[in-house]
Amino acid sequence: MIRPVLTTMVWLAVIDALSLLAASAFLYTPESNPLMLLLSVVLVVAAAVVAMLSSSSAAWGLVHVRSPWHGLGPSLRMLPLVLAALVVVGLLCGGAGWFEHWWLRRAGEVDAALIAAGDVTRTGWLHASVRWCVALLQWVVVPAWIAASLAWAAAYGRRDMVSLKWLTAGLHWRLLLVTLAGVLLLVWLPWVAVYWRPRALPASTIEIAFTVIKLGVIYLAAHLAWALALWTAARRVQPAPGHDQARPAAGSEAAAVARHSS
Repeated sequence: MIRPVLTTMVWLAVIDALSLLAASAFLYTPESNPLMLLLSVVLVVAAAVVAMLSSSSAAWGLVHVRSPWHGLGPSLRMLPLVLAALVVVGLLCGGAGWFEHWWLRRAGEVDAALIAAGDVTRTGWLHASVRWCVALLQWVVVPAWIAASLAWAAAYGRRDMVSLKWLTAGLHWRLLLVTLAGVLLLVWLPWVAVYWRPRALPASTIEIAFTVIKLGVIYLAAHLAWALALWTAARRVQPAPGHDQARPAAGSEAAAVARHSS
């Protein structure tokens, strides 16, 4: 478990850094003429494609028990499936955000209705529950769905992705638990310390080095959380009969060698 997760983490961190580099170049590109405007579009598309390729190739490698860089070619063919899954998950995530906004705008009406119906005056827990449910959906269930969609795209292909069965697979308790632990321990907790610095730290190059190291640790921790979610989703994939192409490529190569030698 440790080696593939760490390999996936490093792969994700390196490729996502390239995506961030393209996004940063877009922010610093002046859109003063049509050529610069075209360059901005190219940089945005490149950043999005590289980000999707990093996660999809990592998922392919975990599903097929290969190194993630071997999944770059298959990941290019997976991109339409990944994009479609992201649209579905984005709609669900956006719908949850819209519901929270709608609920908060009508919180007073809900309070008035509860008072009129049963003289209920303590409704803070209800509004807090709605906010927590939306937060859990957007920060835990949505990443679990994305991880499950990548694993299913790598293992099963177009037919099973269109059936949206990966939405149900993303709700498995083990995947949700790993995603929740990753978000709490490897994303939220390190982010709390993003502005922390020792008081005795001198304002010099040492402070700059400390900041760079701190942000690097936070960056790697977030990618470790994502690698764990992808690994858990990949372990849940069970290729059905007729999906031999989803089995580990190394096994296929070994079988081919055995047939040749016989």
